[in-house]
Amino acid sequence: MKMKIQFVVLLLITLLFIASIAYAQNKNSSADNRNAIDQMTKELGLNETQRGEVETILNTEQKKVEAVFNEERKKLQLIQEETRSNLQAVLTPEQMQKLENKMRQDGSKNNAQKK
Repeated sequence: MKMKIQFVVLLLITLLFIASIAYAQNKNSSADNRNAIDQMTKELGLNETQRGEVETILNTEQKKVEAVFNEERKKLQLIQEETRSNLQAVLTPEQMQKLENKMRQDGSKNNAQKK
């Protein structure tokens, strides 16, 4: 039973980690696009027409990627809610609280390690 709970905790932490990566990627994508366009302009010698077209292409791609991340984030949230509900049916309120505290601690450790 203990290994099953550890697996579930690991699964939930992984799901939260994936969602946070998606959020971070969306948050920085405009600046990344500008940097990519600047770099492509410099390295490939793009003229103004090409630069504008490349910018349009990358902006379109960015919107598509954001849509995918948003959809996946929704799916992850549904899985997390289902898992939490299933755990609540098995665990006592005290055990559930311990599990949630552990997940918060592990999430904080993962965020600190990324910085």
